[in-house]
Amino acid sequence: MTSDLTAALGDFFAAAWPTDAPIGESGPLAETPWPLFADLGLHLVGVPEDREGSGGTFADLMALATLAGRHASDIPVVEATTGAWALVEAGLPLQPMASISIPVGASSLTIHDDQTVSGILADVPWGSTVDLVVAIADDGRTVVVKARDATVRHGVDLAGQPRDTLTFSQVAAVAIGAGTSADHVRRRAVALRVALVAGALQAISALTRRYVSERVQFGKPIGAFQAVQAHVVQIEQMAVMCTAVADRLALDDDLKDVDVAAAQLVTAENALVAARAAHQAHGAIGMTQEYRLQGYTRRLHTWTGDFGEPIDLSRRLGNTAAHEPSFARLILDHDRPELLP
Repeated sequence: MTSDLTAALGDFFAAAWPTDAPIGESGPLAETPWPLFADLGLHLVGVPEDREGSGGTFADLMALATLAGRHASDIPVVEATTGAWALVEAGLPLQPMASISIPVGASSLTIHDDQTVSGILADVPWGSTVDLVVAIADDGRTVVVKARDATVRHGVDLAGQPRDTLTFSQVAAVAIGAGTSADHVRRRAVALRVALVAGALQAISALTRRYVSERVQFGKPIGAFQAVQAHVVQIEQMAVMCTAVADRLALDDDLKDVDVAAAQLVTAENALVAARAAHQAHGAIGMTQEYRLQGYTRRLHTWTGDFGEPIDLSRRLGNTAAHEPSFARLILDHDRPELLP
């Protein structure tokens, strides 16, 4: 996936997240390249300029996420851009300089009559170090709260990146408005996760091709052995397929539930196959902290488990397809059905 945006940003990402450096575990947001990312207004791509955003299409945003995945960027690209979009969709004022995140895990937030809020937001990436958290309350309204008003239970995901659980007890909301649904927020975040995975698989494919061409065993590069070649081909197939899936989702920001679920499932399965093949091709070096592969594959395991497990998606997609009289309608009609429980 390419766009004018990603072509222009190639040097920035290469400088901020060099492809020849180890992928480390992330700390507080201020200690990452986030300030540089935000100074360029990249956290507001996909938000109209007349709403204090940076403009750009949903396809531009998907391309940005692909680039972030390719460079293993240790910042909340998906969460910040989705949170800003949800805020604007609810007609709430945007604070352009604020860092934003959204909850990834199951959450519950109650709005009281005095406009204070209480509840738990689970698995908020960089939750304790962002300025604002945007969430959909139990009654469907969009709520903006300050992260510093929460009681924090710190955590990390499989890639070692912050995943904090925030508890609020009758704290004053920054803003409350009626906007998009929780399902729509989830679909947008999942689509961007697919783009992240596509970018990471592109990088894994390039990394593996380079390694097997340089690593010599029995007097010749290991890439000359048929078994290793099979791994390389399999990784490239998975990368190409995931990129095509991301490109398809990028065509229209009116994301359909069935399309996103199918893309999420295909991406999760392909990522698992690619990660296994990459580690088999690399051997023990792929697991070392000094080598980039483990940083990518740990992110893949994290991203593909967010917003729904593959086994549950498979069951729901199968149930939905079984109740449709026509498979063509399920995948082609504009008014495609919602995913069944």
